[in-house]
Amino acid sequence: MENKDSLEELVRSIAKDKDAKKEQIEHKGSADAQKLDVSMNQDASREKAAKMEQIRAALSHDDTEDAASAAKPETVVTATPAAPVKPLKPLKPLKPISAENKPAAEKTAPEKSAPAEPEKDEAKAEKPAAAATPSAEKPVRPAAEKSAKSTSVKSGGKKSGKKKSGSKKNKHVAGPPALAQHGITYGMIAAAVGVGLAISTVAGYLIVAATYKEKFLPNTLVNGIEVDRMSVEQAEDTLIQKTDVKDLTLITHDGDQVVFKASDFGVKYSVPYGALDEAVSENPYNWVTKLFGETEYKVNYDLSYDEGKLRDLINNYDWGEDVSQNACIVRQDDGSFRIQEETLGDEFDTEVLLAYLREQMSSGMNTFTMEDSGCYEGYRAAVRASDLTQELDLYNSYARCNITYDFDDRKKVVTSDMIADWIMTYPDGTVLTDSEGKVQFDRSAVSTFVAQMAAETDTVGKPRHFYATLDGWIDVPWNGDNSSTYGWQINQEETTAQLIGLMQAGKTVTVEPEYSRKGYTRKTDDIGNTYVEADISAQHFWVYINGQMVLDDDFVSGTETNPSRRTPRGVCCILSRNTKVVLGTMAVQGYECPVDYWMPFNWLGCGFHDLSRGAYGGSIYMYNGSHGCLNLKWATAKALYETVETGMPVLIHD
Repeated sequence: MENKDSLEELVRSIAKDKDAKKEQIEHKGSADAQKLDVSMNQDASREKAAKMEQIRAALSHDDTEDAASAAKPETVVTATPAAPVKPLKPLKPLKPISAENKPAAEKTAPEKSAPAEPEKDEAKAEKPAAAATPSAEKPVRPAAEKSAKSTSVKSGGKKSGKKKSGSKKNKHVAGPPALAQHGITYGMIAAAVGVGLAISTVAGYLIVAATYKEKFLPNTLVNGIEVDRMSVEQAEDTLIQKTDVKDLTLITHDGDQVVFKASDFGVKYSVPYGALDEAVSENPYNWVTKLFGETEYKVNYDLSYDEGKLRDLINNYDWGEDVSQNACIVRQDDGSFRIQEETLGDEFDTEVLLAYLREQMSSGMNTFTMEDSGCYEGYRAAVRASDLTQELDLYNSYARCNITYDFDDRKKVVTSDMIADWIMTYPDGTVLTDSEGKVQFDRSAVSTFVAQMAAETDTVGKPRHFYATLDGWIDVPWNGDNSSTYGWQINQEETTAQLIGLMQAGKTVTVEPEYSRKGYTRKTDDIGNTYVEADISAQHFWVYINGQMVLDDDFVSGTETNPSRRTPRGVCCILSRNTKVVLGTMAVQGYECPVDYWMPFNWLGCGFHDLSRGAYGGSIYMYNGSHGCLNLKWATAKALYETVETGMPVLIHD
């Protein structure tokens, strides 16, 4: 039975050698396989023949052993003294054919044609069966045979060879005995396992992809909320659940927060139909790539609430009563000016705010700055700080400007300090402006200044200190506005308006006041050195031009003893120059007097004119004078007409 077991072991050895040589061919390149092919065929033939011989011998030995065992009981064979007796072991594979028995062709085969077998296997092959040759010496394997490569032929005709190392660790391992009988190796098993794994992986990939059908892929976010592996319905529910229905907070223009509870006006959110279609329609076979990054979608929610209730909440809230104030220019303590910013009041347009909230609340927001809605626009100040930049420059120019009134030999200056003092302001320093936005000046203060200036410079209504030709320095009285007509008189109303306008312009200028009456010269002594002097008591007149007497003569004045015909004394002037005039009327004066030259000097109808008389001068005027005029010879009247100018002073004195 042991020989049968040895036979089975020998058959397994043959199969094992086939597998080893197959693996050897697989691991060597194609070039080595071709070179090895011839040698392997030769070795295979010889080895096959030798092993078949061993099989026949084993079978013969087994039959003999069975016959002997039937005749006598089994005995233990012991070795000679040179070789101790050991129990028989199962039959091992027969040793390879020795070099002496190899055919000649095999002896000449190259050493590299067959891989060397491990010495351990060689030792097993050299040991004969104990029953056959218990005391025989072990044959010595030739060196060439020890180095020769063992070869095997695999069923199917292909050759393979593999160099075996002396290490048992690296020794080729056949497949399981049951599978090895059919030529199945671990390599084949590994390949099958790899294919199986690949098929399993692909199948798993497809199975996972199928789970994402009509569901969101990994790392999908909607409005920052993860919805992967959810259906559209599940995602909608999740989004609504995680979108808090928060109270509405409105931030006013001054930063106050006003909160309206969502429950007070029925706030509800929902996801619009089809809003998630794009996100859920992604290719499910892309699920692997989605594992490495997030994909985010934005969805605006459908919002529902009772706008009527929200309108009532807003309208009924006490927002305050402040009204927007325009920007303005304020005078500071040092006299300079600055812009005071406009202010925004509490009024706003509720409908504009509601429209803004209607649009913005659908995005999930609940806190809003009211100014962003534009609800204050219709209630903002009409004048902004930016509108006053140029005007501020004008205001500050007041601090630098001066307005000078010229009176020839003297001047009156309106200083910048005076201008600043006259600017009207509210108690907080805000500058008061008119309907056109112009600075308002204190008209009363300005009028007072103008009146004072007029009192100092006006000459109308004032007597003159005059140097008379015959009498020297005298005072010529002002005998009423009808008797006296010469002098300077400021029109105070017009000059006040003029000054305010100049101040609003903010310019430094030199001007004259607005006058209601003007003289011949604007010096303090407005008579100057060009004038006409008429001395009633002397019944004589003189004409001075630039201090030089250019004309003089006698005249006849009004009847001195008749008050109605007496010539008025006073500070007069040539009111006009006329020729060919009829003086008086029969209806009023009771006479008519045609003259060639007429030069009136007061508003009572008195003037110089020609009148033919027998004599002039002397005392004629006392009882036979004129109706108030100064009668001249025709030639004298002509010369006077040609010498004087309208406005030239005429001083009539005693």
